[in-house]
Amino acid sequence: MKHDPGNCSEEIAPDEHAVQLTAWNVPSAIVAGERFRVSVGVRCSAGCNLGGQELRLFDQEGSLAGTVKLGHDIWPGTEALYFAEVEARAPLTARSHQWEAKMTSRDSELPHATGSFPVVVRVVSPPDCEVTVRAVDREKQTPIKGARVVMHPYRAVTDDNGIATVRVARGQYDILVSGSQYRAACTSVEVTADMITSAELDADQPWASPEEAPE
Repeated sequence: MKHDPGNCSEEIAPDEHAVQLTAWNVPSAIVAGERFRVSVGVRCSAGCNLGGQELRLFDQEGSLAGTVKLGHDIWPGTEALYFAEVEARAPLTARSHQWEAKMTSRDSELPHATGSFPVVVRVVSPPDCEVTVRAVDREKQTPIKGARVVMHPYRAVTDDNGIATVRVARGQYDILVSGSQYRAACTSVEVTADMITSAELDADQPWASPEEAPE
């Protein structure tokens, strides 16, 4: 997995190294008040060993939400990207919140500037309904395994039987179902209780060059 690091947020002194942060595995939806984890990586512009350095996660009000120390291993396939998972508790208000991952190191033996990276925390109300979605090949009427089901901001993937179960809060949703080699299908629903719905997907037609097209 390749990650693009963000830029440090403060002016760098002549004797300091820049540090670049990035974050991934941020849940697409977090229930208000529940604990969650996010992966954060840090890289020094000079390739320094950052293992053991402290990472901090700050919430939308600038309060400390979680801390963790970087591991001593680097992310596979990268150059000196040290990483760790930091745990925090989601806010109680259901909306998108702008958080910040930050690392500060002023150690004289490891002179690094402060670096930061924005983390969007999407908080939703506790789900009270269960939506079962069945993805089917329209022509063959067979289940589609591994289809992606999105009821923003909730997500799921269909199982061997082409079925995905999504826990959501009551409300109006667009259900988008897509799969490899299939055209996406979208339908709007109002969720007021547990419900079952189906999505019939049309297979993508293989692309043909003009030379291959029938006359």
